Amino acid sequence: MKSTAIVCVCIVFALIVGTTPAIFAQEHDHGEVGVNGDYMRLDEAGNANFEGIGGRIGFNVASRVQLEGQMTYDFAQGFTSSNGTSTTATISRSSLTLLHGLFGPKVELGSTHARFFLTGQMGFIRLGVDNGTDSAGFTTSVGNFGDTATHPAFYPGVGVEFYVGPVGIRGDVGDFMYWNNGTHNNLSVKFGPQFRF
Repeated sequence: MKSTAIVCVCIVFALIVGTTPAIFAQEHDHGEVGVNGDYMRLDEAGNANFEGIGGRIGFNVASRVQLEGQMTYDFAQGFTSSNGTSTTATISRSSLTLLHGLFGPKVELGSTHARFFLTGQMGFIRLGVDNGTDSAGFTTSVGNFGDTATHPAFYPGVGVEFYVGPVGIRGDVGDFMYWNNGTHNNLSVKFGPQFRF
């Protein structure tokens, strides 16, 4: 799964580099493309912190409205467990990875160089656990973890973008909600460079 994520990131990077001359030649903005670092605090896994990398692309459908799609891969993380009767803790590596994709509108508020935005996107999350490499027992140490399937998701969020010409930086924060035997609310923070084209 890591190799798939690395290939996806390389493709997005190649697209950005390959379209840079065209980006600078445009007089009117048609959309945006970017990469981002991702932080997610996963409720279902005992509030475990996950970090990853992703990419996004959006196309303008009106002067302040874009349709945007994004995909993110969060890497397996370490976690701490204790037996409850001693003061020692064990730091182990989990085999849990997250793959999530979203699609939906982004509504922009503000000027050309600095703007706030609101978004509400639908999509999915794939909780991937390789039981063959879960020697740390992460999924058995967290009670009622659920399963390792794909679940529907919804992401309401807010953010800010700053641009100098076609190059900018973007940050957003929101509640990444997904459904797996009930609703799970997860803090999601993303930050990275954006390019207008």
